[in-house]
Amino acid sequence: MDGRFVIEGKLGCPMCSASYPIAGGVADLRESREAKLVNVNDTPGEDADATALRVAAMLGLTRAGGVAVLSAMPSSVAGLVAELASVRVVGTNATTPSSDERENVAMVLSDERLPFASGSIDAVMLGSVARSGEVGEAVRVLRTGGRLVVPAGTALGGNLRELARDDRYIVAESTGPLLNLSR
Repeated sequence: MDGRFVIEGKLGCPMCSASYPIAGGVADLRESREAKLVNVNDTPGEDADATALRVAAMLGLTRAGGVAVLSAMPSSVAGLVAELASVRVVGTNATTPSSDERENVAMVLSDERLPFASGSIDAVMLGSVARSGEVGEAVRVLRTGGRLVVPAGTALGGNLRELARDDRYIVAESTGPLLNLSR
C-alpha cells in the first residue's frame, strides 16, 4: 500500500473465488495474462494537453463527477482528462501505467469484457484499435445518453446514434436499450 493506493496485491471475488493480481498499482482482470497489448506509449512530439482537451470534448464530459473509460490510450492522457473535466477516469489496457497516481484515475488490464456494471459509465473512448467485442461491451456499460468514441471505420452496433465523424474518429451517443411496449 502507498496511502490509499494498492501497489502490489491480489483482488479476489468472495462469490466465485476468482483472483486477480495487482502489480505496479494496476489490476490485471484478464483471463489470460499472457496476452500481449498494443503499445500505446505517448507519441513523441504529440501535445498531451491538446489531446486531452480533444478527448474530453469528444466524450462530452461537461458534468463533474462522471466516469469515463479510456481504452488503449496513453495513461498521461487519462490523468489530464480527469483533471480537465473533473471526472473519474479508468484507463484500460494502457501499457504505460500512470506514475503519478491520483484519486480520480485508475488503471486496469481487461479482456474485451469491460469490468463495469451495465449502464454505469458516462463516456467510453476506444483507442486506435477497437477489438471485435469491445464496441458491444462499450454499449453495454454506457448509460443512456452516454458518449462513445471509436476509431473511424469501426462498425457501430445497435442502440447508438452517430453524432460526428472525421478521418480519425466516430462520436456516437447511446440511445439506451429498446423497451417493449404493450397494452
